[in-house]
Amino acid sequence: MTKTSDKTLLKLVKFQFNRLLNSLPFPVPGYLAIGIILAVLIRLVCVPNKSGDYKSSLEPWYNFIASHGGFSALKYSFADYTPSYLYWILIAATVLSGLPKILAIKLFAMTVDFLCGFFTYKIVKLKYPEGKIATFAFLAVILSPSVICNSVLWGQCDVIYTTGLIACIYFLSIQKPILGLVSFGMALSFKLQAMFLAPLLLIMLLKKRISWYYLPLIPLIYIVSILPAWFAGRPMLELLLVYLNQANEYKDLTKHAPNLYQWIPNNFYNIVVPIALMLTICVIFLLAYIVYKSRLEITQDRLIYLATISVLFMPYILPKMHERYFYPADIFSLIFAFYFPQYRWVAIVVQMSSFFGYLGTPIYIQLFSIPLGFTLWFVVRNCDMIYPKLKADFY
Repeated sequence: MTKTSDKTLLKLVKFQFNRLLNSLPFPVPGYLAIGIILAVLIRLVCVPNKSGDYKSSLEPWYNFIASHGGFSALKYSFADYTPSYLYWILIAATVLSGLPKILAIKLFAMTVDFLCGFFTYKIVKLKYPEGKIATFAFLAVILSPSVICNSVLWGQCDVIYTTGLIACIYFLSIQKPILGLVSFGMALSFKLQAMFLAPLLLIMLLKKRISWYYLPLIPLIYIVSILPAWFAGRPMLELLLVYLNQANEYKDLTKHAPNLYQWIPNNFYNIVVPIALMLTICVIFLLAYIVYKSRLEITQDRLIYLATISVLFMPYILPKMHERYFYPADIFSLIFAFYFPQYRWVAIVVQMSSFFGYLGTPIYIQLFSIPLGFTLWFVVRNCDMIYPKLKADFY
């Protein structure tokens, strides 16, 4: 009797679910609907988590804006983030004040998770115009442990600038460089870590895929983004120097980032940082020069290769990195895995390295810096624009 009732209930649920899908104005596959529902439920369950970042920064910023007149609070330098993100906290503390505080604060990043998945879908769709693979790429993003940890558990906003970078690559892929630079400028107005894509943009400039006279769009977008805070009364110079002040805030070679500085004692901070910065600049120009001298065309596959190298190389070789600065590499590694299925292990290594970074277990973070370094080397070594003798069979 019980088994019969269970089967009847299951059939009823399935019938109602299919009926709901059929009532939508556009066709939605059942597996996609289930994936989205699961992603939403996970986020709703995780929303109440109050991370250290939430307690020390996000909640105090919300309270400050609420207690200092809303928009007029922007004239104070109460936060170390750019105004672009603080505008959302302003909306959360005023327009969305009826919602639970923690939900209002996290809602923006949680929503952008799905936008990030959408642009990932669009990029993978260029490779596979038919079939379900692009949809699986969308689901892989919204259900990724790193994505869930960052925006829902921690309340961080790395998905916002990363979505700008993903959009940049999409628009470059479809030969719309102006929209690509606009997307990059928007990403940069949220986080300086958007510069992780700078090596690729330099290559695209040298290869004449982007015109030099479009570059002013990037600082222009940043200037436009800070104007509301300036109108509120905050000094323009202070707004322009937000990133410089951020750079001097911490004195750590690495903050749980699984990069090569896990193996260098922090006592050498003053010596290592300037050397590492110079080394990074030299390697960027060397990489750009090698690709520039290559006679090979930047195809869509090679663009994904170079983008993945760019966002994985930068946080691995730069000092003063946090664990979540590998977030763009997390998303690009998923795209890379869908473009080159034989290298799915690249995404697995990157995702696991980031996940243990979020867990904050020092020994695992240190150990995972080794396979992550190998993964970076493997991707570089298999890019035929850098090593022309190694031509992969998918070209």
